[in-house]
Parts: sequence; structure tokens; C-alpha cells
Amino acid sequence: MSKVIPNVVLVILVLSLTLPAVSADCSPYEVYSVDSVFKVDGWLLVEVSHWSYTCEMIAGEWMPRPPCAVDEYYILTDGSKAVLLGGTDIGRETFLGFVNGTLYVLTVNRAHVPYKNVTITIEGVPHNFTLLKNVTVKALYRFNGVCFENVSTCRIVSYPNGTKIDTCNGSVWNVSNYKIPGGSLIGVPVRIENGTVHFRLGRSHPLALPEGVNTSVLKLEAFKAKHGVILVNMRVIKVPAGEGVEDIPILFVADNKTVRSPKFMDLGKFVCAKGGANNTSSTASSVVDNRGKKSICGPGFMVILAVTAAVIKRLRELGE
Repeated sequence: MSKVIPNVVLVILVLSLTLPAVSADCSPYEVYSVDSVFKVDGWLLVEVSHWSYTCEMIAGEWMPRPPCAVDEYYILTDGSKAVLLGGTDIGRETFLGFVNGTLYVLTVNRAHVPYKNVTITIEGVPHNFTLLKNVTVKALYRFNGVCFENVSTCRIVSYPNGTKIDTCNGSVWNVSNYKIPGGSLIGVPVRIENGTVHFRLGRSHPLALPEGVNTSVLKLEAFKAKHGVILVNMRVIKVPAGEGVEDIPILFVADNKTVRSPKFMDLGKFVCAKGGANNTSSTASSVVDNRGKKSICGPGFMVILAVTAAVIKRLRELGE
């Protein structure tokens, strides 16, 4: 008996014979760029954009694929330490805004959390399922010039049957409509010679760069902050995939006769203790932490979900 090969299989065989060899010289990479610098109560607020490039096969060759969206990060520094306020990423968002000259930060963390295991028997065959609930935590913080005060926190839990439970401590204001001021501060140009940076900010500052810093990726501007001098790299930086904003040469602080990268801390570790003082321990344990992988988009990503009507109906009945 002769076997008939489906047309789709024939097409695949023809393409495999006619297409050129696949190129493997594509490597994912990250791109970072400082967009603006603002002054906040003697601190500097630095806005950073981030693009993540992956690889995609085009005409039989691997080519860099532009990102689906741009991530934004915000760094607050006083010339000694730096607070990474957060940014946009899968499962979490950060919104910054000014109200009457005061900086507010609204963080939104989302997660899918298992809460019940169920077994459904369909035509005599048992099927095990884990029901998930959606948990969203919104926390609003106000910067007082020393640390961030927690203004309010809301925890919103949504169940598969449509039930929603809100637990709020205070009222979460939506500051996403408030924008940071237009324009940007202009720093003092920095000259680099033989591993030493030179600039004049009040007086002349010759400072040594750390060993191993590639000066070809630096275009520094100097700013004065509450507790020292900050050098901001205004050049677009391209690094291998996986390097975060805290790992790249984007900020330097003056330390005696040298410059160094600042110590980065998360917003959760810079929340005020009671009384408005700086709290060095994390107070964000109740906030859902969902640091998942970057979002995937494009024609190469497809999720197929096939569930019978009986299963959907039964899951809704079992949902709380």
C-alpha cells in the first residue's frame, strides 16, 4: 500500500532542502539609556530606559528581534547610596508622580497563587487541577527627604468564580497620571584622561576611575547631590543579556580621591520605620514578590489552552 505524504510535510521537506544554512551568530543583548535627571530634596532622580533584544529566525538566519516594549527604571541617589525604585516588568509596575512638589511612588505587584487542589471526574476518569487566585498588592509611598513613608497598602484577591476581596490600609491614590517634570538637569561635562576623571564642580575634581572600567562606553556628567558628587553616564550602553541596571556603569559616586559604583538597595529596604526614620530592614514582606522572566511576545510564542465546557463549568462551581 502506498503512503501519501501530507502537503504540509512536503512543504517542510522542500524548505529544509532549499533554505540556506541557519546562522548562529545572533546573541541576545540589553540596551540602557539615561533619559533624564531631576533634583528631589537634594537627591537626584535618574530615569533609565531599557530595551531587551532577543533573536528571531528571518529568512533562514538568526537576527536580533526588537523588544515588544520599553522598560523604565528610576534610581534615587544622594551621592552615597542609590535606591532602585523599580520599573515596568512582568507582574510588577512602578508609577512615579509629584503632588505639590512631593515625590510619590505607587508600586503594583501581581501574582497567580495556588489556593486549592481539586479532582474532577469526567466519564469515569479523574482529572487533578490546581485552582489559582489572582493577588494584586498596591502600595503607595511618599518621599520625605530621608526615606519613603508608606501612605497606604491595598491587597486585592480575585477568585475564579468572580469573588473579589479587598483589604486596604488607607486609600491608595492613583498617581499614574502624575508625570515627572519636563526637561532634565544638565550636568558638568567630565573629561577622562589616563584613567582619571576631571571636572569642575565648585572646585577642580581629579578622581581615579576603578580598574577594569571601559572608558569607551563612558560619557559622564557631574552633578552635586545631598551627600556628594554623582557622575551620570549619558552614553547608550549595550551589554550581554541578563545584566541588570545595577550591574552596568551608569552611575558613579565620588569616594575620597576615587569614584565607585554606588550601593544599590530596593525600595522595600528604604521604607521609613515608625517615626519617619530610615529603616534598613525590609518592610515589604507582605507584598507579593513576582520577579518572573521578561514577557515574551511575537509570532514565535503561542499558548494553546483546550478545556471542555464541562470542566469550565465544574471549576466555576468549585471556585470560592
